[in-house]
Amino acid sequence: MNMETTQRRPIARSTREFSIILIGTILLTLSAKVAVPFYPVPMSTQTLVVLSLGLFLGPVRSGLVVTAYLLEGLLGLPVFAGAPPAPAGLAYIMGPTGGFLIGFALAAVAAGWVVQNLGAVQPLVRATVAVCLGSILMYGTGLLWLGGFVGYGQELLSAGLYPFLLGDLAKAAIAVVLFTRFHNRCAM
Repeated sequence: MNMETTQRRPIARSTREFSIILIGTILLTLSAKVAVPFYPVPMSTQTLVVLSLGLFLGPVRSGLVVTAYLLEGLLGLPVFAGAPPAPAGLAYIMGPTGGFLIGFALAAVAAGWVVQNLGAVQPLVRATVAVCLGSILMYGTGLLWLGGFVGYGQELLSAGLYPFLLGDLAKAAIAVVLFTRFHNRCAM
């Protein structure tokens, strides 16, 4: 192996990692735009992408993707769910959906961690446990935050849980099926 080949490897690895993060943030942004405009929390396809990122990329990469996505929104880029032009910036993150956005990072990391650390368990079981834990963290963080805006109790459940359960169950099932089918084609 010559010196030039050795020097190119870190550059190629960095380029690959940057590309993974960029593509992940693009997927998150696109999934935010496929949304039903509920209030105060829109229903989007982001949970499918967040959970899938965790399953396929592992805890570190998926956490970096979601963090980069949140930073893009914090900087004012129109990456979040909402009518065009999509709201962005600190005001959006501090709004009713802020807890769910933070929950995205927790969910992706947790799903990735479960998939990596239950390696001897069947992929279907690993992915199911991962998306369940990720979903619990996403909902827990989101509902805790949303309660500060709509109150706690039935109002909270009606605004941030009940309308989303069936759709999120379907999106979690899709993530599990995708992982079960394609997990061997991706290297974490």
